[in-house]
Amino acid sequence: MYPHLPPLNALRAFEAAARLMSFTLAGKELFVTHGAISKQVKQLEDYVGIALFIRQHRSLKLTDEGERYFVHAQAALQTINNATSDLITQPLRTQTLAINVLPSLTISWLIPRMEEFKSRYPHLYVDLSIGDFEVDFNKVNYDIAIRSSTSVPKAANVLTLMDEDLCLVCSPELAPRLKCLNDINKMTLLQHTTRPSLWQLWADNVDVKLTTEKKFGVEHFYMLSQAAVSGMGVALIPRFFIEQELKNGKLVIPFTADFTSPYRYYLLTPKSSNLPLKVQSFIDWLLELFSPYRH
Repeated sequence: MYPHLPPLNALRAFEAAARLMSFTLAGKELFVTHGAISKQVKQLEDYVGIALFIRQHRSLKLTDEGERYFVHAQAALQTINNATSDLITQPLRTQTLAINVLPSLTISWLIPRMEEFKSRYPHLYVDLSIGDFEVDFNKVNYDIAIRSSTSVPKAANVLTLMDEDLCLVCSPELAPRLKCLNDINKMTLLQHTTRPSLWQLWADNVDVKLTTEKKFGVEHFYMLSQAAVSGMGVALIPRFFIEQELKNGKLVIPFTADFTSPYRYYLLTPKSSNLPLKVQSFIDWLLELFSPYRH
């Protein structure tokens, strides 16, 4: 590949000696002895078959060939140095990470955890937006999107985050009125309007007949949780959305009637064989957070 590439240690010794016009000073700069520099330079001269220095009593002088070679050798070493410096410092530069996430997931779950991500990756500027539309990475400038769907999204790299495990919840004030599954028909069913079939799917799964006509619709799980906290009725909500409300007692699970919906959560990135480091960093962090919920 590089048939005429000289020994790099010898090249460094030559460049330092030619720049400083001293084997002694070159040795101090490279933390080796005067003799080591002299030996490395002689090795390079033997390799190229040309004398690069005129060695005088107490001084050095470059030959004409040495002068020409020094210019090119110094430029090459500087190029390698700059490329290496750029590689090392790249992760430390401020970069923008554009993320588009489902509204409820953003408000209820992601934003309260983003400070931990920022402390781990302070060089990343996160541009977080919300959306639940189909993502076309050819038309939007997102690095990452998170969506829920009953089928695997297309035209993107797709990573399955988790299934949507729902639990039935209500306010603690309503809980005493729910002694058994059939008592659900005494309640107002808080309904996710973009998933209107969830209650019937749940009822079929737990083998109960829904007869109540009392329903109240909202568009997002965040709104659903707030309506349930307010005592407006019972709701089916993913557990990870409402961990805090369950912990502080604002919501309770009156009886176990869990249900895995047809929806799954997917992390989407533009189609590419290699993910940028900033994207992979976020994915690794997110998978840590989702690990308790992944089957």
